Amino acid sequence: MPDAAQAILQAAKDIINESGENALRVTEVAERAGVAVGLLYHYFKDRKALITAVREFQFLARITADSATLDGIVAREGNGGVLRTITSDFSDPYHPQRSEFRLDRIEALAIARHDPELKERLTAAQEELASNIVATIRKAKANGILDESIDEKALSFLLEVLPIGLVLANVYGKYAPDQKDWESLLLRMFRGLAPAPVTPVAEK
Repeated sequence: MPDAAQAILQAAKDIINESGENALRVTEVAERAGVAVGLLYHYFKDRKALITAVREFQFLARITADSATLDGIVAREGNGGVLRTITSDFSDPYHPQRSEFRLDRIEALAIARHDPELKERLTAAQEELASNIVATIRKAKANGILDESIDEKALSFLLEVLPIGLVLANVYGKYAPDQKDWESLLLRMFRGLAPAPVTPVAEK
């Protein structure tokens, strides 16, 4: 995506977060993004298209980068790096920035219930994202990180559902787990996805 379009989306998202969709004015978006109104309309045909693009941007903002990060770690670091990234980074329930990204995804999904066009775009974007995650899972199998019997679609789904569910940490109160205990539980769960160790055959 061109830098100007990215700046427009971020400016529009900031305004929506501050004052809601009804307060969004194309001229203010262009001013905040530092672009001409004509350039804004080059990328987004009208105000509704801009708002839809903002919701799609919300939905994908962090997860796309996380998917690429995980793919690189599978290639470079092996099992230890993958487990550390999933349990200590991607699934940190108390990371404030990640919490905001998770809420953004949920908000986009909630709005899509009443917006067929947005739902269609989120579905297409999610299918592409899931395809990338499945490709990473296959690479992890080929590298001996994951057991071959693991269903790729099921694991892809788990890797996305788990972080979104962590928004409950915002309201879990005194029952919220200690972060180390949470990481320990995730490690136990994900270690079960690794290939079983090969038992040497005893010589007769």
